[in-house]
Amino acid sequence: MTNPNGIRRMFNRVAGASMLLASTALTAPGAVGAGAATLEALDSMEVPAEGANGVRIEEFSGLAWDEDEQLLYAVSDRGVLHHFRLRIDGTRIAEIQPVFSVPIAATAAGVSGGSVANAEGLTALDDDNGKQSDTELLIAFEDGPAIVRFTQQGKQIGDIPLPGPLADGKQYSKKNSRLEAVAFDKRHGMLTAPERPLKGRPEDRHTLYAADGTTWLFEAFQADSRLKAIQKLPDGNLLVLERTREEKGGAPTARLRYLDFAACSADRECHLAELSAAPDAMLVNNFEGLARLSDDLFLMVTDKTKKDAEPTTFVLFKITAAP
Repeated sequence: MTNPNGIRRMFNRVAGASMLLASTALTAPGAVGAGAATLEALDSMEVPAEGANGVRIEEFSGLAWDEDEQLLYAVSDRGVLHHFRLRIDGTRIAEIQPVFSVPIAATAAGVSGGSVANAEGLTALDDDNGKQSDTELLIAFEDGPAIVRFTQQGKQIGDIPLPGPLADGKQYSKKNSRLEAVAFDKRHGMLTAPERPLKGRPEDRHTLYAADGTTWLFEAFQADSRLKAIQKLPDGNLLVLERTREEKGGAPTARLRYLDFAACSADRECHLAELSAAPDAMLVNNFEGLARLSDDLFLMVTDKTKKDAEPTTFVLFKITAAP
């Protein structure tokens, strides 16, 4: 499925360029250069509420694709790791089949009580190196806060020290607005971000933190938008998922943005290019998990509980550079 060279070429052409949604021209404040790309929502699929071994499928917050194992991983707010067999037929989701579910809990240094379980962010390591059975999972836990390494089967390997103020739970604006996203960068190590800015920080500016202490700042899509996921791209840059609302009390909407590190200023102030300023109807939902499947295909998942009328839904979308 994966063709890293293809997506690298695509985003190298898009880097330094403002982005478009479905051929609609967009001039985004701070977007650099002049160029175009399209984001197209292709297909969606609902999954049953009960998965492998009778474990409920609900409250998904993180996704990751394992190319070597041909597995889709998902983690839930309740601290459950799920495996799915995924089959894509052209631009359609042909199958999402749950095959494994296991409760996960972690112990992390510096966390009151030691144990954490509220999983929010997920990324896979060594997932496309041509070797099987060596994939590791990095999982961000909101109730730690903590980021912990796991095997594919949900066994803890060890926790990762958090950078700067992130290790202090009192620095977060709210208890349920702690670490929400995680990725890995070869230059800076683990990357993470809280759902909302820390205490004393402007509500309309998100901060991305790296394990080596480096930070990057960028303006939120709208004041008080929630950062839900980050996805590392083969060109070294990031796809950022934010949850916004058109109006107070309105439907949650997925906003997808492209962070080009090379376009950030010397003091690491970044301007993100917008991919979803006027989202397709399929992107209007409470999306929290994000995964890259191939050179131009991505998958998102909604965070739904048994109290919601709608079941958990996956949406397949495509990003294409303009000719």
